Amino acid sequence: MKKSIKLLEQGFESSSTKTPEFKHFARIFRNEFTKEMQTVGATNIIFSVGHFYISGFFTIGKQAWYFSLPDVRGSKYRMPQLMYREARDYKDYTGGANRWVDIKPLMADQMCWYFKVID
Repeated sequence: MKKSIKLLEQGFESSSTKTPEFKHFARIFRNEFTKEMQTVGATNIIFSVGHFYISGFFTIGKQAWYFSLPDVRGSKYRMPQLMYREARDYKDYTGGANRWVDIKPLMADQMCWYFKVID
């Protein structure tokens, strides 16, 4: 997650369209998040890249999880947290209780406690 954090700390120019910088960040985040989540056994990781935000789903065991990285345009001043929660399936955007984790290396280990409680 080191490259993603560095890009978040640099911040992003606000625009009515996705900027090249945000598109680059989205690719880096996708790669790093996928590797991070695979360390705790996540499978079927999918991403949706919106207007300066990223969301998606992954599965741990038989449980689907939704995640969302909110609008990153203010990240230069305040590092965003990743929200995640249980989901019934990959179309459940309302799911269980929201949980938050700092974006950092080994954040999947911190998230893993909830996965084990639920699983």
